[in-house]
Amino acid sequence: MLYSLTDLLTWKLDAEAEGLVLSDLVFDAGSGRLVYLSLSTGRDSEGQALAPAALLGAPDPASRSLPMRITEKELSDAPRWTGETYQVDSLVSAMPPLVIGPFGATHAPLALAAFLPSSDDEDRPTDPRADAALDRYDRLGRWLDRPVFGSDAEMGHLADMLWDPQANRIAYLVIGRGGFFSSRRHAVPFSALSYRAPGAKGGHLVLDLPASALDAAPAPDSLLGGE
Repeated sequence: MLYSLTDLLTWKLDAEAEGLVLSDLVFDAGSGRLVYLSLSTGRDSEGQALAPAALLGAPDPASRSLPMRITEKELSDAPRWTGETYQVDSLVSAMPPLVIGPFGATHAPLALAAFLPSSDDEDRPTDPRADAALDRYDRLGRWLDRPVFGSDAEMGHLADMLWDPQANRIAYLVIGRGGFFSSRRHAVPFSALSYRAPGAKGGHLVLDLPASALDAAPAPDSLLGGE
C-alpha cells in the first residue's frame, strides 16, 4: 500500500510528545529510504527537530494519523535546524511566460525559481548533527516543484512522491504537467531517477526515461492506499 508524501504532511502525529507537526521528510536519494522526519513543535525559537524515521509507525488512513514512538526527552535531545520558508522572487513573476530549458524545451518562469539564489545560507542548521544529516541526505521540500527532465526533453515538475511504508522506500515519483486547467499527473518508478542536478532551491531532476514514457505511466491515484 502506497501513500502520498505530500498528503502525509497534513496528517496528525500521534506521539507522547504533544503538539508535533510533520514539517518535512528527509530521505536517501540513492535507496529511496526515509531517514529522518523534520518535526515542528510550534515554538519557532526551538527550530525543527530531526527524528529517525524508524520511530514512525504504520499510517492509519481511517484517522489520518501517524503513530510515532518519540518521548519528550528524545524530542529535546534530537538534532535541531532552523527550517526554511520558500518565497517566489518577484523577479520571476515579471519574466516572459516561456524560457529555454536545459534540453531546449520550454518551461514556465515559476520553475526557474529553482535556479535563483536562495536564503539557504542564512538558514543553515546550528546543530552540527543536523548539519551533517542535511548535507548527506535530501529533503522533500527541496525537491517538490522542481523541473523534471527525461533523456530527451522536459517532462514537467515533481508534484509528489509515493511511499511504501512496509519497505520504507519511495516507490514512485509523481510528475505533474500541463496548465492550470489541464493539469495531469503521472507516476514513474523512483528507480528511473538518474540524478538531481544541483542548483539554488533544489536544482532539477533528470530521469533515465524519454519524455514520451509519461503517456503510458499510471495516474498516482490508482496506486494509493485507501483511495
